Amino acid sequence: MADTHQVVTKVWIAPGCIVCDACENDCPEVFDVQEDTCLIRPPAQKPDYLNPLTPSIIIAAQGCPVDVIKFDTKDVPGEAPWANQPAPVASSHGEVQAKAAVAKAPAPLGPPDPKWQALLSTSKISPSLSAGLASTVRRSPEVNQADEILKAVALPKDAPPDQRLAMLAVGGAYQPSTPMAERLRQDSKAAKTSRRSFNIALAVGWGMVAAVTATFGAMFQDFFGPKVLKEPKTVYRIGKLEEFALPGVYEGFKPNGIWIINLSPADKRVVALSTICTHLGCIPNWLAGENKFKCPCHGSGYHMDGVNFEGPTPRPLERLAISKDADGYLVVDKRRVYRQELGQWDDPESFISIG
Repeated sequence: MADTHQVVTKVWIAPGCIVCDACENDCPEVFDVQEDTCLIRPPAQKPDYLNPLTPSIIIAAQGCPVDVIKFDTKDVPGEAPWANQPAPVASSHGEVQAKAAVAKAPAPLGPPDPKWQALLSTSKISPSLSAGLASTVRRSPEVNQADEILKAVALPKDAPPDQRLAMLAVGGAYQPSTPMAERLRQDSKAAKTSRRSFNIALAVGWGMVAAVTATFGAMFQDFFGPKVLKEPKTVYRIGKLEEFALPGVYEGFKPNGIWIINLSPADKRVVALSTICTHLGCIPNWLAGENKFKCPCHGSGYHMDGVNFEGPTPRPLERLAISKDADGYLVVDKRRVYRQELGQWDDPESFISIG
């Protein structure tokens, strides 16, 4: 029976990749690790391209930490070209895995990263006493400069600290702190103000105190002062009787809650009606074409003399006290009300007789 070997014909990446770069390190010809995912390179979509890369693909699948690299294989007659490498073994999933990775040519080194180059330029390698290994100790340019100055002047190692600091200060690698007295003098100079600035600040401060005091006084007066509410006007001087000589409704004082009505010729009287509907307190409208008052809220209707005849209103409009003063002016007093259902419309103070 002729020898056969297996080659990869298709490779794909299942969901769950953690973008770890392991597959691209093992087989960069097939796998392309992006910033947030891993892709199969376009040439690797063809079986002919994948066949010679079978060992690398198997190693990449074996080294995947989340086991998302999948591939299909087929049997090919003949001995494998990589027969001199360790023979592949079958995994628990029936896939073929290699025992050792195929040697790859090392990738050419690129130019060094500037930030790592700068780090290395300010570092030195010193032996580790605990592990016997080399460790990297980062040193700043100032420390390196200080060491060079001390070496240049050949300062002994047991020199006192003040002498070492003096030498470093002379060389520019050490800047002594400002004495306390000098700092106090600088602070006093910065805080020194002129007489003009002081006077302006004083005036602003007293102005703020006065404003706060006035505000507090106003709040105190508003809180503790008596709350007196202005009562609405109840007595109105509406004009002379001659101004209401024609029969009809006079609406000049409707904003004040008063209708002046000349009831002629049916009744030789001038009366003052309240504009408040006796149903629920709306303000009826005078409809001259229909010779009636009509409430817009619920449809109550009243004749010109105030008697109700339609709608839900239970009683006629109320009449207000009306009289004539010494100058001949009509005076309406809204505090005194006369109701028809109580027989009060015959009271002489509820009307003014004419003619």
